[in-house]
Amino acid sequence: MTIRRRSVISLATAATATPWLARRAHAQRRTVRWGQWKGTEVGEKFMAELKAAFEADNPGIELVMIDAPFTGFHDRALVLHQAKRGPDVLLAQVDWVAEFADLGVIEPLDQRIAGEPAAFFANIPTTFHQKWRGKQYYLPIESGAVALFYNTKLFEAAGLSGPPKTWDEFAEYSRKLTNPEKRQFAITGTLQSEPPTNMTYEIYPLLLQDGATIIDADAKKAVFNSPDGVRAIEWYADRINKDKISVPGVLSNGEKEKRANFASGSVAMMFEGPWGIAIQKQLNPALTYDIATLPKGRTTGTMVRGSLNTMSTQAQDKDAAWAFMRWMSGPKGIELWAKGTGAFPARTDVSSQEWFKERRLFQAFVAQMALPNAQSPFLAMPNAVRMNKIMTTEIQNVIQGKRSAKEALDSAAAEWNKIFEAVN
Repeated sequence: MTIRRRSVISLATAATATPWLARRAHAQRRTVRWGQWKGTEVGEKFMAELKAAFEADNPGIELVMIDAPFTGFHDRALVLHQAKRGPDVLLAQVDWVAEFADLGVIEPLDQRIAGEPAAFFANIPTTFHQKWRGKQYYLPIESGAVALFYNTKLFEAAGLSGPPKTWDEFAEYSRKLTNPEKRQFAITGTLQSEPPTNMTYEIYPLLLQDGATIIDADAKKAVFNSPDGVRAIEWYADRINKDKISVPGVLSNGEKEKRANFASGSVAMMFEGPWGIAIQKQLNPALTYDIATLPKGRTTGTMVRGSLNTMSTQAQDKDAAWAFMRWMSGPKGIELWAKGTGAFPARTDVSSQEWFKERRLFQAFVAQMALPNAQSPFLAMPNAVRMNKIMTTEIQNVIQGKRSAKEALDSAAAEWNKIFEAVN
């Protein structure tokens, strides 16, 4: 056989083999399907960058984004699980973890975490070490607590040199900052029943700041209906009903309305998390505002929230799913996510880096989370979505004069305790 003929045969063989090898390589490529709502929020461009970075660090694993709107995401996740079509990795809110765990939607991660270097989990804030039924079900990708946004232009016009530091100052400043004739108000009271996370911003922090405890995790019961809790809700009702410091329509105002009102420049203050910085930049990049820790009552207190990755019990390749979760919640993934989305890093070895310290507005949240009573009780609530709705209804009853603060909190605590008893 001539050299030329051998070359032709070799080329023909290679041409025939190439598609087969490509198909074989594709067949061997592992896949992680990530169910989340972030794509529409942070944009396709960044999500594509995230996908490329993960796949570069994990050759052989393909990340498939399954994006759905946040509104209805909780219920959609349950429907997909019932249909046995759940993703491999499911993004969750702190309010959903216990419920999803009890329903068998997600599985524990303790053994996988134990197989990682100690620094991996040690650098995740201790708030997110909170377990459900003695097991760890999640890893955070972003974090943050509720703090106080305030419009510096409105404050200066009212002769106020800085944010209120105490409840008394907050009440005094709010009265000065409210002018109904100009459609200017101190806050937007957010007691809309949907989303139930509205309780995160005004009500739960207030309970903690007056010294109340929301739940007794050991006894697994609600205890917010204490004299401290009652006093906090009475104080809040006085600000809304007597001082009338809020934009009208408290019962129909929610997170969306609150953020839009603050962005308009006619509302002086807003209780919000670090995610609100990016939202305000989008709504009104010219707005002049600053951020401070929440006013102090008898003590300090705030709610800590976060977006959490969980592993579906229906994950088709759990090792690949863990590879993505570990990378996403590791130093590289958290830094990439925080820089690309403007989120608060859910790792202390990232939030302590110089580039993050230079983000001035975020430093109020660092300070807020370091104060006593920065809590995330949702992680120990068996059905936080339903429980938050119960609390919302009862606080609405107080504002409408249908019940006293004590009657409302007693009723909410009784309903919460029924839920605790049903799952224990």
